[in-house]
Amino acid sequence: MSDKYRDLLEQYDVKVISTFRSRGTFQCETDQGLALLKEYHSSPRKLAMEYEWKEKLAEAGFSLTDRYFLSREDSLVVYDRYHTPFVLKHYFSGRECDLGNPADVYAACQNLGLMHRISSGIPEIPFENPRTESLSHLFERRNQELRTIRRFIGKSHKKKAFELAYMKYFSVFYAEAEHALSTLRALGEDSLAPSSGVRHGAYQHHNILILPGGSVATVGFESICYGPYLMDFYLFLRKAMEKNHYDWRLFERGLAGYAQQLPLNDRDLLFLYLLFLYPEKFWKVSNQYFNRRKSWISPKMLEKLERIPAQNKERQNFLEHFSRYLLK
Repeated sequence: MSDKYRDLLEQYDVKVISTFRSRGTFQCETDQGLALLKEYHSSPRKLAMEYEWKEKLAEAGFSLTDRYFLSREDSLVVYDRYHTPFVLKHYFSGRECDLGNPADVYAACQNLGLMHRISSGIPEIPFENPRTESLSHLFERRNQELRTIRRFIGKSHKKKAFELAYMKYFSVFYAEAEHALSTLRALGEDSLAPSSGVRHGAYQHHNILILPGGSVATVGFESICYGPYLMDFYLFLRKAMEKNHYDWRLFERGLAGYAQQLPLNDRDLLFLYLLFLYPEKFWKVSNQYFNRRKSWISPKMLEKLERIPAQNKERQNFLEHFSRYLLK
């Protein structure tokens, strides 16, 4: 172990047994279990909020999270000789959730339902003025962004391969985006009213660890926020669907896992349907393009864009199945 990491770990009241690197992180086995040491560059307020919420979750029975160690000085952050901030987290020896494995999908969704159920029962939340963006405002904002990107590319005189492909596909996906918004307005957003609270914010397979014995650990709470719980559920399911050709059977396993802990009513299912109705993959690629330098566009960006039409056919089949499911 280098002097740098030794000096950092000595600021904690832990006994280090061994150290090793894994995927660019520095991990150590301690007398309090596996721990992860990493640089921290977000705000102290956000860190304190995340710490407080994970402690509340643990007190309420949801303890398998990457909780922070406090230093000997009762600080969440320690510094190296160059004043670079570091944090030490509890961690777990497990594997990432396999989105192609129905058992993993069920376990991950059951774990999310449990976290949301416990979260909803914690009266004191770490947000002073909790606010959430309405779904109609989210769709409106994204549609405005798509129009802005379309105008920007349209004014370009020397369009690159990505931009030519984007112009080719834009009208189809923008029509889908407008359809999602108009459908939401026709249904009346107030009739949906999904339950809101403190949610994970980035509940995806990289942040879900399947431990030996089958239990699930949840990590990566840096995007913690206040909003509809179903946004977490949608993020996970969308990733699973995209990677598995929108396999309906896998989707059903996810629904069953979540409902095992937190039953879903008709309004919840309709809210999920509307989220899937929006062409988010196209919006995400658009947003990535617009927020990066345009002098060189990564070939991977073009590959992502070119894959969307084929994925969209599978998505449309999935949406047809979903709409029939809602009518049962």
